[in-house]
Amino acid sequence: MQVGEVTLGSYPRDDVSWVKDGKVREGRAEILIRQADGTLKPAGEVTLGDLGALHPDVEIGGEFVVELRARFESEIFERRVTFIASGDEENDVFVSAIGPGAYAEPKAGLFRRTRYSGFEFGVLVMAATTEQGTRMNGTSGPLVEHGPGDGVAPSSGG
Repeated sequence: MQVGEVTLGSYPRDDVSWVKDGKVREGRAEILIRQADGTLKPAGEVTLGDLGALHPDVEIGGEFVVELRARFESEIFERRVTFIASGDEENDVFVSAIGPGAYAEPKAGLFRRTRYSGFEFGVLVMAATTEQGTRMNGTSGPLVEHGPGDGVAPSSGG
């Protein structure tokens, strides 16, 4: 068994400033690792605004699941995304996010950080692959433009 370290963090992190519009923005992602008996074992969680990263050990070729939950005002968004650990942190970098989407406001203020309206929350995952996210290689800008099936989806129940 070859174990690889997966890196997983909250997305967006400190490079995004949300407009001060009084709207509720919350996000949480739970990481679950598939065990040999098929069960899922919790390995941690990240929340919107976390600046740290998780580094769970996952067997190369092993499966782990990220359960994304977010709230934007009264809208609830949920998604379960399956990843396969690859051990290739240089090439396998993905974002999987949920929410209605976000768009950039004109830069303003002392630090001229880009501010965003709307909302999206998700995870940035390195050293793993998935068909349920957006590959980051060659993408510029702090937020990914998502297309249909690229990891942004409202909850079917909510």
